Amino acid sequence: MKTTQQTTTVQPLQIIDAARVKQLIDAGGVTVIDVRTKPEIEETGHLKGSRRIDFRSPDFAETIRSLARNDTYLIYCQSGVRSLRTAQMMEELGFAHVFVLEGGINTWLHAGLPTLHDQQ
Repeated sequence: MKTTQQTTTVQPLQIIDAARVKQLIDAGGVTVIDVRTKPEIEETGHLKGSRRIDFRSPDFAETIRSLARNDTYLIYCQSGVRSLRTAQMMEELGFAHVFVLEGGINTWLHAGLPTLHDQQ
């Protein structure tokens, strides 16, 4: 009896602009991860549906490792540096679909797109 082994194709991480990010979020099916600190989020707000995983927290790597490898993720930070590092780590861990907001929340805000604050 021949068995077929199912494999997952890992796509290289993709750096996308704010307009494409908005399309992804609006379409659904993407886990949005904000890797900024709490004070940064309080200052500028966050993207709809985002989950905070602080890049500087001691359990950051462990939390990232615990995520489902086959889900689709959108990672963002303040300017794009921490999100790119996070996405590269996820790529090395075998995550299948990882997108990065080019330029971070700064480019999102510059494009005039809305953010949410905890009280909203």
